[in-house]
Amino acid sequence: MKQATRKFARQAGMTLVEIIAALAIIAVVIVGALALYASGSSSANSNAMLQDLTAIRSATQQLYMGQGGYGTVSLNTILETAQKVPTDMTVSGGTITTRLGGTLTVTGATTDFTINITNVPADVCTQLITNSADGWASVKVGASPAITAFPVSPAIATAAAQCGGTAPFSITWTTPN
Repeated sequence: MKQATRKFARQAGMTLVEIIAALAIIAVVIVGALALYASGSSSANSNAMLQDLTAIRSATQQLYMGQGGYGTVSLNTILETAQKVPTDMTVSGGTITTRLGGTLTVTGATTDFTINITNVPADVCTQLITNSADGWASVKVGASPAITAFPVSPAIATAAAQCGGTAPFSITWTTPN
C-alpha cells in the first residue's frame, strides 16, 4: 500500500512531453486566431474604404447637380468646405487622408470626375476592385489599363497588372458622363 501511495505521489506533476504538447496546441490556437483577426481587419478596412468611396462620389455628384460639369481641378477643398468628407478621414487644407494613411483626391474631368486613393494594401485593393461595380465607368490600378467591364472578378483583380503587383497601390475610379 505504501508503494502505491509513493508511486502516485511521484506522478503528481506533468511530464516534459505533456508540457510541450500543451504548448504546441496553444501555439496552433494563437496562430489561427491571429489569421482570423488579420482577415477580419482586412475586410473591415475594405468595407470602410468602399463606404467612404461611395459617400465621396455621392457628395460630389450632389454638390455639382445641375452645374453641367465638374471643371478640371481638384475638388477636395470644395468637399472640405461643404463638410462632405466622411468622418473617418482627416482633411486639412484640401488634403484628404484615408484611414489607411493614403490620400484621396477628387479631380474634375469636365463632364465626369475621378477619385484616386493612394497607399492601398494588396488585400484591400483586391476587395475594393471586386466590390466597386455600381456607378463607375472605369477603375484602374496604378498605370495599368483601365477596367471597364463590371463586375470585376477576383481573378482579374489579383492579376499582375492589377492588385497582384507590388503594394501599396494607387487606385483611380472614373464616374460615367
